[in-house]
Amino acid sequence: MRRSPDQRDDDLMLREGARRFLEERCPWTPALPSPAEEDAVRREMAGLGWFAMGLPEELGGGGGDALQGLALVEEAGRVLLRRSLAADVLVAPRLMRRGFAGLTALAPGLAAGAVRFALVSGDPAAGGLSVAPGRDGVRLRGRGALALDAGAATHWLVAAGEGSPNGAALLCVEALPVPERRLIDGRRGAVPPLDGLDLPAGAVLATGHEALAAMAEIRDCAAAALVADAYGALAAGLDLTVGYLNQRRQFGQTLGSFQAVQHLMAEAFCDLETLRSLMLWTAASLDGAPAERRRAAASARVVLGREGLAAASRLIQASGGIAMTEEYRVGHVYKRLQVAAGLDGGTEARIRQLATDTLSPKGRPDDEASAA
Repeated sequence: MRRSPDQRDDDLMLREGARRFLEERCPWTPALPSPAEEDAVRREMAGLGWFAMGLPEELGGGGGDALQGLALVEEAGRVLLRRSLAADVLVAPRLMRRGFAGLTALAPGLAAGAVRFALVSGDPAAGGLSVAPGRDGVRLRGRGALALDAGAATHWLVAAGEGSPNGAALLCVEALPVPERRLIDGRRGAVPPLDGLDLPAGAVLATGHEALAAMAEIRDCAAAALVADAYGALAAGLDLTVGYLNQRRQFGQTLGSFQAVQHLMAEAFCDLETLRSLMLWTAASLDGAPAERRRAAASARVVLGREGLAAASRLIQASGGIAMTEEYRVGHVYKRLQVAAGLDGGTEARIRQLATDTLSPKGRPDDEASAA
């Protein structure tokens, strides 16, 4: 993604300011923050303009682009922030550019930090979600999938009928009380109770092809945010491990002086840079053609589930037994990447998607069967 000198300066100031704030106010600790602490931090983030940054200027926002939103998500990943920023700094502001009346009315609340979004989709194993006529509007049918921070959100962005334009609908639903589950990496998620839920007609933001296009953008933006968060966590984990290896001594030498350990760190660094390259490709493609955006997002998710997890495993191997303790961050980095890799069908689902999108059903024209 080409950036002008002014844009690069703005990006640098945003990143440095976000890093200072998060390291001072949200340093990683094994103890979970209280809801009151999380609310206080969120108010401060709103005061810094994080949630207004991506909103279009006509809605009182800063008109920031995807790369700036992903920079905030990445820095949150570095401190393993327990609440995801993706829906509020990236996905919802981009959707508001489409002019959905039921969504743009929430822009002031989002900018002030009072409105919080969670991204909700159907459970593919149960057939996903569908919309049918209801008493006063529409009725949802089906079971939702696990959604990050659904219990703390004020509104759910619900994707229903993703398989066909005939039944596709994108909805903005006022969140219901729902018990949250603590995930293995310390984050929280919930399965929203959607089956049989009656909603007013105004909850429907879009239907048909318009809904499918918006849902595809949501899915790809969420994938980009997952990768950015994972990259931030992994980069911080690598920095921590290198510092440990340059201090810890054995046989009269630092651990970092051993060639086998150096090879491990070199491989982890290469995996990290591969993930960074795919993250930048995805960020650049978010404003491009849908097919390119979909391919970039799926490719980045595959690298996250393979090279990303492999790099995190090498950090644990190099750190030794301390990495498996609850008080040391590197083990939590691995858990965070495990959760990210498993969301939305996991790595294998992204591989199947890439195969479907890029390979002809008839096979390659230069394969052995055609040559014969």
